[in-house]
Amino acid sequence: MFDSQQSGAGADADLSASVTVFVTTVGAPTFEACLAHLAAQDCRVTLRVIAHVAPMHAAFQRMLDDCTTPYFVQVDEDMLLEPHAVRTLVERIDAAGPQTAMVAGDLWDDHLRRCIIGVKIFRHATARHYPLAPLDHFEVDQVRRFEADGHTVIRAPAGLAPLAGQTLGRHGTQWTAASIYERYATLERRRRETPPRSDWFAVYGSEFLTRFQQRPTEENFFALMGVVAGTLASRQGPAQPKDYRTYGALPGLAALRAFLAAFDPPSD
Repeated sequence: MFDSQQSGAGADADLSASVTVFVTTVGAPTFEACLAHLAAQDCRVTLRVIAHVAPMHAAFQRMLDDCTTPYFVQVDEDMLLEPHAVRTLVERIDAAGPQTAMVAGDLWDDHLRRCIIGVKIFRHATARHYPLAPLDHFEVDQVRRFEADGHTVIRAPAGLAPLAGQTLGRHGTQWTAASIYERYATLERRRRETPPRSDWFAVYGSEFLTRFQQRPTEENFFALMGVVAGTLASRQGPAQPKDYRTYGALPGLAALRAFLAAFDPPSD
């Protein structure tokens, strides 16, 4: 399902003929906040929402198929962008030249407490020739094909601290038990299956254990158990394509809910 509108309606610069912002949603609690941040952009853009399309590569393929502007920006519903974010991405890819297929900006991740590569802008004339494969790592696969054919991919340096003017927003500000468990199961499995690209995540097993010991909350519990689940799942071969419809039945999730509930104090 697609909705179409213009965002940043009160802004001075009108980029609506140049860039489409696609927002993917599967009903996360940050969706409305994500849209509010897009409405506050300092430029006008074409905004389209891709709702409840799965698996994930199928949702992202919609962007390649349905974009009608020279550029498109890929925004997940858990991204809260700064007002200058979309304009900055357009300026970066314009300045990079026609051989540049994609520019990725960094976001501050609230839960990881560091910056990550997050929001991305694509040159549609290039990207549309690189359909997304039905893989868990479909984005990495597409970038590899870009670069193999001589196209440029530019990634902002994602360090431990945000940089004023460079870091383009926040990521991961609200979680459910299932979403945080899935996230870290996926990241740990990828770290083990595709080194060294994901080696940065290696420190988080011990980090999440420390957080849980200090504050034994539900969120900290499922973050830690996600890392454990990803470690175990890595023995089963390549991961299947991500599909939000399976998150409620993730291996181990129901048992972990019951385990945690067994330690809840009785209510009065």
